[in-house]
Amino acid sequence: MQVRFRDMSRLLPRGPSRRALLALGLAGFALPATAQRSGLLTLRATFGERGAEIAQDLVWRIYSVRGTDAQLVQQSVEARPNFALAPGEYAVHASHGLATAIRTVTVTEIGTAAVIPINAGALVVTGHIGGPERPMPPARQALRLFIPTANNSEGRLVTSVLRPGSVLRLPEGTYHLVSSYTGTNSVVRSDVKVETGKVTEAAVNHRAATMTLKLVRNVGGVALAGTQWTIETPGGDIVAEAVGAFPNVDIAEGAYTVTARHNDREYKGQMKVEGGVNRDFEIIVD
Repeated sequence: MQVRFRDMSRLLPRGPSRRALLALGLAGFALPATAQRSGLLTLRATFGERGAEIAQDLVWRIYSVRGTDAQLVQQSVEARPNFALAPGEYAVHASHGLATAIRTVTVTEIGTAAVIPINAGALVVTGHIGGPERPMPPARQALRLFIPTANNSEGRLVTSVLRPGSVLRLPEGTYHLVSSYTGTNSVVRSDVKVETGKVTEAAVNHRAATMTLKLVRNVGGVALAGTQWTIETPGGDIVAEAVGAFPNVDIAEGAYTVTARHNDREYKGQMKVEGGVNRDFEIIVD
């Protein structure tokens, strides 16, 4: 099949009637609506009013505000984002970890640039046992962070999943840190201060040790198998139990009463634990 294309202008009569037809043709089409104008909002964040620029770990959210209603319209995780927005009022929400800031900005057609100060610092927590030369295995350090309230140092929980050695970004302020040496009764509580633009490094020292329990017939003798062990505080609270000839028990510094049960008989001893000093503890069969 052959297709031929012709010049459509030759089909129109010449003279005024041609202009009239063109006018009618234009009148039959609706003109497109004028595109809505927009302005560019450029943002960056700083540590406080006079601190350095925050170059990472930022989340930006832009809300349109009408009366008491706020609707999320755009967001970004870039350090210096650019948002194309219709002119008007917007709420800018910037977060750096758990620290946040909110500012209202006016976007114009010629563009708007804004600097959002965030009063944010950071906290890094590590632990050791008895001294810096004995780092605590990270898997055995459980951390909780609180915001103190009136008459309560553990007023409001901030996080219970803080990992040793990791960086937690926080609003400036004073926090209450609780570090537990898991598998033991060793718990250390301390207050830490986070300052804007700074990293607070907290090293927690757990005064604890590993004690090897032995029930023997004479000093330095062979440990008796099948022994059941109970370790209690002077107040009678049980802090550890074990079974075996020479079980290892991690325990906080202090004085304890140790009970060994073997062949339906009980044997008691007084054990003193010094932080960072691992040793054997023997109870001699009478």
